[in-house]
Amino acid sequence: MKKLLFLLSFIFITISYGQNIAFDFSFIKAEDIGAYDRNLKSKFQKVNQAYIDAGQVLGWHVWKVVNGPQFPYTHLAVTVYDLENSDEDFEGPKWTELFSDLTEEELEDWGEKNAENRKIVFTTQVKNVAEVLQKGVTTYPDIAVCNFMKAKHGYYKSYEDYEKLNTKSISSSSLRKGWSLAKRIDNPGTDVSWTHFTVDWFDSYQDFLKTSSGPSVDWGASSQGKKFMNLRDLSHRVVFKKFIFLNKE
Repeated sequence: MKKLLFLLSFIFITISYGQNIAFDFSFIKAEDIGAYDRNLKSKFQKVNQAYIDAGQVLGWHVWKVVNGPQFPYTHLAVTVYDLENSDEDFEGPKWTELFSDLTEEELEDWGEKNAENRKIVFTTQVKNVAEVLQKGVTTYPDIAVCNFMKAKHGYYKSYEDYEKLNTKSISSSSLRKGWSLAKRIDNPGTDVSWTHFTVDWFDSYQDFLKTSSGPSVDWGASSQGKKFMNLRDLSHRVVFKKFIFLNKE
């Protein structure tokens, strides 16, 4: 069977799997980041690959916060799934079968230590709205610059349409390799800190810094800036680096 190319990281492509793809986001705070990274690689990666192989999910991605000690989380785990199958009952993989070299007691002890080391700070569900990739780019780069936006209540569509209008293509000379727009689908309303986010994709953190270190401009004074500011507020920005990227083949 011909492989389906699933070009998505934290987020956001629906071309390969249709229009009903959603993403579960889990923002996680690890106390000992190195220990948690080892657990992600040695245990959770194998478990989530089993979920993918069984057809229960379409992908599983982990991103690490870059230079963000001020943020209340260190990692972002993303599970990709098809909304059409979200209500189906699946039997999860058995850890004792996946890790047959460990006893049940050893696995329980490991689970307790992992739970003590990390805390799930926040979860939400999002859905892709739009994206643009630079010509020739066939997979998502390692750096995702996420701009968390709060759209004006009652003007979500106007905001989304204006975002799409202003990013129709990306120059071949640009250090930015792609752009994505996604929206929350779990908790819309006024009592949330963000409703949407955009992602600027870069090959390296240095490339991102180069693009953001130019002279300051009064962007809000332009007609484009004024319209954006009437439609949404920028809540905050977080830079993530790709750590694990599993997808259905």
